[in-house]
Amino acid sequence: MKKITLFLVVFAASLFCSLPSFAESFQKTKIAVIDFELQGEGFETADMGSIVAEWFITALVKDGRFEVIERGLLKKILDEQKLGMSGVVDEQSATKIGKLLGVKVIISGSVMKLGEQTEVNARIIDVESASIIAAENVKSYQAARLQDMIVQMSQKIIKNFPLEGYIVNRDGKKVTIDLGLRAGVKSDMEFVVYKEGKVIKHPKTGEVLDVERIQTGKVKIKTVRDKISDGVILKEEKSGDVAYGQLVQSLAVQKKTTDQSELRKKILSSPALKKRIMEKAGVERGGAKKDLPMRARKVINMIESGIDKQMVRAGKMIGKSGENHPAVFEAVNSALLKGYKKGGSDRTHVDAMSWFCRVLGDSGNAKYKSTLELVKKNGSHRKLQGYADKAYRSL
Repeated sequence: MKKITLFLVVFAASLFCSLPSFAESFQKTKIAVIDFELQGEGFETADMGSIVAEWFITALVKDGRFEVIERGLLKKILDEQKLGMSGVVDEQSATKIGKLLGVKVIISGSVMKLGEQTEVNARIIDVESASIIAAENVKSYQAARLQDMIVQMSQKIIKNFPLEGYIVNRDGKKVTIDLGLRAGVKSDMEFVVYKEGKVIKHPKTGEVLDVERIQTGKVKIKTVRDKISDGVILKEEKSGDVAYGQLVQSLAVQKKTTDQSELRKKILSSPALKKRIMEKAGVERGGAKKDLPMRARKVINMIESGIDKQMVRAGKMIGKSGENHPAVFEAVNSALLKGYKKGGSDRTHVDAMSWFCRVLGDSGNAKYKSTLELVKKNGSHRKLQGYADKAYRSL
């Protein structure tokens, strides 16, 4: 009798251990947001970098899946390590700060003012690997839209952190997952469902590296409660494939890709829609209420392509045609600020940046002197520095 009892106890314990562990509550990703560095002139306030960081924090906290480090504690750690709150943090420094704060991710970046255009760049740094896992960028000619831009960018960043949980119940076509309001789940969110496949081990050490994931279906959330959410099965690979204990992962990243693809198809299939979008882009770039001239639009597209040969061609076209539209100079200024430190041994890139210096020198606009001064001091090649110096002296 004792042997039977002991067997039942051992069996029950092994059965319990084999079940998925749902007892652990959802752990929010701990992140720190450092004040954004200001580049350029004409900001409404000198605190714009910290304001942008606050907007980021608000948007991330509202989403529900992040634990953001309090700014007072962050400032204290940065002061102790003799680092500023300015956003100028390399990957190694980020790792050091992250480990001190116990965070997994650090967000830093810059706010750049280029004439009427404001551009925000953000970098998402993984503390453990000391690498940039994503970089996002938004820009606008309307300063009043800056906060909206930050919200847009925060949504892009959030998509780099999909939610993961488990199915804790299935009843017909209805399922319940162990993620709710506390985890940031919202009604109509979609999740991919996976079951575990074979274990992937290192051939030499025998260390378990990963477990294969096999997709079994897709679910859509209908109602959200504090710690759990109820949804319906949208798709199953085979009937009954979606089951208790399987992993679920939010579909935000994949859905975004599909949406962009569908939008691109619609634009290409509708000449009228394509024309309207081009017209709107012309207004946005020029900051005017009428379309950009065709030549200016063409040159700007070449400048913004990021292709060195195209940028060289654009610089020559501007010099030859005497193109003087303000939007063209703004595009040149933006491209030069992004590229003057790169490609020191790449002749074509240096030529492109040198042409852009010449274009700004020919603009007759003294506001570009600050850009040219940066290039002549820190340009990636002596030839480029020489062109920047000559252009600087011509303004």
